Amino acid sequence: MTPSRHAVASAALAAGCGLAWRSPEAAAAAFVGGTLLDVDHWFDYTWNRVGPFTVRRFVRLCVEYRLPKFYLLMHSFEWLIPFWLAAWMLPAPPWVRACTLGLILHMAMDMAGNGMALGAYWFVYRWRHGFDARAMVLRLPPEAICWWGSLGAYRRGRRSRSARGYRRPEVPERGPKRPVP
Repeated sequence: MTPSRHAVASAALAAGCGLAWRSPEAAAAAFVGGTLLDVDHWFDYTWNRVGPFTVRRFVRLCVEYRLPKFYLLMHSFEWLIPFWLAAWMLPAPPWVRACTLGLILHMAMDMAGNGMALGAYWFVYRWRHGFDARAMVLRLPPEAICWWGSLGAYRRGRRSRSARGYRRPEVPERGPKRPVP
């Protein structure tokens, strides 16, 4: 799932939480819970040693499933379940509950859109599979298919022939120059 999709969904959740609890803290917590979970992708990028860091390269490699190992320290039910229990079973301020809703939204969006096995959202499952990304992916999202070409090519670790000619289109920084009337 792309960061922009998480941001849009989390902003909508934040607005709802802020209105429901009449709390700007709850709104902020819902947005933070729904977006900052992706910080763990930075650790994946670093531990996979895939070259120098730039934001553009980081996002591209993550979205195109080009990292060989998925550690995803924070994308785990082992964190989500205790957080949920503490937020809903114990007396908790609205911002804690809103943050929990943001985490749940984020994980639900990832489960729906990333094509990973449900077990892959347990840290223990990833650990038992050696954090091997190819062992966890059941289907590729569209952004990854553009790079790999097919799930079979992804599992083999080699781009398919149809994808080898794919080049990410260059996006000009500014629109075309138009003459001033």
